[in-house]
Amino acid sequence: MRSSRCIWAAAVVIGLVSAASAQTVVVYDPTQTVTETKMTRGEQGVFDSVVLPAAKRAVGRDVCEADITQSGVARGAFTKAGANQSLVFYQYCQTGNGYGQVGLVLIEGDRLVASFMADAGWTVDIGKVADINKNGLDEFYLVYSGGLHQGQGGTGVDLLEFAAGAPRGIGWYQAEKFDETQATTVWTLSVKPGVKPIFYRQKYFSGEGEDYKAQGKPAAFILGKAVSKFRAIR
Repeated sequence: MRSSRCIWAAAVVIGLVSAASAQTVVVYDPTQTVTETKMTRGEQGVFDSVVLPAAKRAVGRDVCEADITQSGVARGAFTKAGANQSLVFYQYCQTGNGYGQVGLVLIEGDRLVASFMADAGWTVDIGKVADINKNGLDEFYLVYSGGLHQGQGGTGVDLLEFAAGAPRGIGWYQAEKFDETQATTVWTLSVKPGVKPIFYRQKYFSGEGEDYKAQGKPAAFILGKAVSKFRAIR
């Protein structure tokens, strides 16, 4: 009887640990290959005919000439629960080493909902993060990069949400660090969803031509201040 109780207790503990692990979801994993996402034909039409002319007026030729690079599309419910919306992230131009004008466009049903721009970095990717703060809306991340500085470079990730119809930063973290030797250190970011989400960071390392190997264990992590400061344009 005693042995059976011990086995039952051990099973309960294992079950609780597994449940806790299942509650943690990945926000961003730089060890994974980026999957290219593109606009639909209707979204592209809105982008070309409405978004770009407004962006050119907002930036002005004295800042930079337009040199558009589309960096991805995230799809989810960003401003309305249950909505089918698209967020388009793009580079309008580069103004320096790791600096540039970037754009973020919210489209629903091939209709422009809102368009924003920011003086930020070099755009890499965008992705949806499924409602980590339990308010019924999806969050999203933006990945930025830059050129080498004294032989070193990397990428950073902004985590954002929409509030009152505009992007609002939740936080930032460094996702990748590399140098001229091709040795690369990356950090994955995961979260335990809740009204007050709890974030965790895991470190990985890869030498030249090597697979990523975990360094230590995931640890609780506090995000830094988000760098993206978007302004609405018309």
